[in-house]
Amino acid sequence: MHETAARDGLTNVALGVHGVSKTFVARPVLRGIDLAVPMGQAVCLCGINGAGKSTLLRIVAGLLRPDHGTVIVNGCDIRRHAEAAKRQLGMISHASMVYPELTVSENLTFAARLYGVADRAARIEELLAGTALSPFRHDRAGILSRGLLQRLAIARALLHKPVVLLADEPFTGLDADVSERLVAIFDQFVRGGGTILMTTHDTRMGLRCCHRVMILDKGILILDRMKEQIDSEQFAGDYLSYARSMS
Repeated sequence: MHETAARDGLTNVALGVHGVSKTFVARPVLRGIDLAVPMGQAVCLCGINGAGKSTLLRIVAGLLRPDHGTVIVNGCDIRRHAEAAKRQLGMISHASMVYPELTVSENLTFAARLYGVADRAARIEELLAGTALSPFRHDRAGILSRGLLQRLAIARALLHKPVVLLADEPFTGLDADVSERLVAIFDQFVRGGGTILMTTHDTRMGLRCCHRVMILDKGILILDRMKEQIDSEQFAGDYLSYARSMS
């Protein structure tokens, strides 16, 4: 499984990670990670618990400083130009990160003000329609189902039209219908030129919406392949066997 796809000659790089390492209490979590993701590409990052996936996403998001290395988001260094870089990013996770006491519309309005979104009302309407949340606009977030909460989290993450969307285990706890809707939303974002870096244990769903798959093992990228280079069903089965053998 220790294979890497060549990434020479990439142009229009939306996300670049260069020599990123991180250690917690003398335990290396990331070991010299290098990757480049061009505009309009979705990447599925797989790995068992503790492989370093969420740590990498937190570093890319500017929420955690690496011990070594740099992260460049659409030309902006996440450490040297943090505010500019973070404006290029949107992030969702299995935790919705919305305010339960506010309605769907109020959550989006509040976030739009924080981001300084121009023409807020029109942008919010566009996202409510795109995520099929219009019928729930006046419902408090605290009473929404898991699937509706995740759709609200995605709408919030896309409000400011980010270049790169970070998705940490976005399919966790979702039923099949809601997962399919998320795949459609991700596909629309990428078709519009957006870039996605996604972590997931659900390789079948991840491969549905990604062009490229990577495996992170003990802080090292051991595989980097374009989706057309692999058999998706066989990969999903092989990965499940691999994950079980490592647990």
